[in-house]
Amino acid sequence: MLSNNAVINENEEKKTYHLPASLSSKGNELHTDQLENDVIKFVQKLGIRPHLTGYHLLIKAILLSLKSPHLLKSLTKELYPMVAIEHGKNVRAVERNMRKAIESAYEYDPQRVQSIFYYKVDKPYISEVLSMAVESIRHKQ
Repeated sequence: MLSNNAVINENEEKKTYHLPASLSSKGNELHTDQLENDVIKFVQKLGIRPHLTGYHLLIKAILLSLKSPHLLKSLTKELYPMVAIEHGKNVRAVERNMRKAIESAYEYDPQRVQSIFYYKVDKPYISEVLSMAVESIRHKQ
């Protein structure tokens, strides 16, 4: 009897679903490319240089946060591990590289960073950078 249930469940999992034309992969691909461009522009506007590992990690973290905003509430438990897996790094390295990239941009041109974070005088935390990025990119759309 158990094997019959397994076959029924196996057949149910093999169903295919078709997306409506408005949600087709082509349209979604354009949206994703535009979203990625907006994220890159934001990170560059901060003054983070592309040769830093934290630059690429921040871009990925912002993209994931845009797709799943709940990740902003659990950076160390969910977001950093997701970024770490994708980039083949450990969680500590992800956090450290993003922090160092933000610090580097702040040390190089503090006024540039402060102009984006109008409410803060000091160097921003990673969580503030991610939140501001998500907020400004969503507001832009």
